[in-house]
Amino acid sequence: MFALVVPPYPVNVAVQTISPTKYCFQFENRIQAKEFTLFLTDIPNFTLGYNAAIYLAYQPFTDWKYLGFINSNKPSIICKIPTETLDNNNNNNNNNNNNNNNINNGFINNNTNSIIPTEIIQIGISIETDLEIQSKPPIEQQQQQQQITSSSSSSSTSINNFIKTEEFKQIAFKLCDNLVNYILSFSTSNNTVPSSSINKWYENFQKKLKNDQLDFLK
Repeated sequence: MFALVVPPYPVNVAVQTISPTKYCFQFENRIQAKEFTLFLTDIPNFTLGYNAAIYLAYQPFTDWKYLGFINSNKPSIICKIPTETLDNNNNNNNNNNNNNNNINNGFINNNTNSIIPTEIIQIGISIETDLEIQSKPPIEQQQQQQQITSSSSSSSTSINNFIKTEEFKQIAFKLCDNLVNYILSFSTSNNTVPSSSINKWYENFQKKLKNDQLDFLK
């Protein structure tokens, strides 16, 4: 019913049937392939209103990422392989071997005696309705949305910082204007002002600050 192509390997039709609605491909990604193609091989017999939802997981096959779907109207899809660091794979593999536990991922149950290479990837296929498919965005779309949200948040922060800077400038201008006007009120006939006027202004400013009487800065 399904076929998998991971360049440059030949077409893989060795899909494992886990249940009537779940299937699984497994392959070693030693060449670090970036994408794969999955397609239907029996389009006429695939029921309308249903889809083959595609999931991918690295060891220990507990974190399944939804990549997209195929159906009789869309019989093939090219999926990008989500990035997973080799260090994480090695750590997960070591923990898996040390614990020697069965892994039941819903698609395949691995034998505890089998040794799975760290580059192994599983492609899970689940038969789901149109409604189920519509409720889950693919991982690539989620990542794009996260980038948009992050960018929007960054822009919002920049705007807020700009507003705060502009507010500070306005307050600084009003403060300087108040100081100049206050000092000039002490000017003499020869256009001089006593230096003590600055101290008086500062004393008055501190009193207003304590009593929350800074309306002239608003």
